[in-house]
Amino acid sequence: MSTLKGTIRQQIIDLLTLETMTAQELSQTVRVAEKDVYRHLTHIEKSVAGQGRKLSVTPCRCLACGFTFSQRRRLTRPGRCPRCRQSRIDHPLFRIVA
Repeated sequence: MSTLKGTIRQQIIDLLTLETMTAQELSQTVRVAEKDVYRHLTHIEKSVAGQGRKLSVTPCRCLACGFTFSQRRRLTRPGRCPRCRQSRIDHPLFRIVA
């Protein structure tokens, strides 16, 4: 990706408008801690809603049993699966859609 300009939130918005990414990928691209990306995403979710757009979240899924965290409201990845108690959980995917 070419040089990103603007605030960190604007950079994240620009990236998520172009492609679907995990918080880990966003963290590496904009060079901030992953936990900070989650904080920015909660604010981005509200600001893009005011523009008539939406932060689309593809929920986490347990890699051991296939359980999907579709009812989860938090944007962060859960620690364990409630069904099998494994901690092998993939990252949620984020994208901004019209």
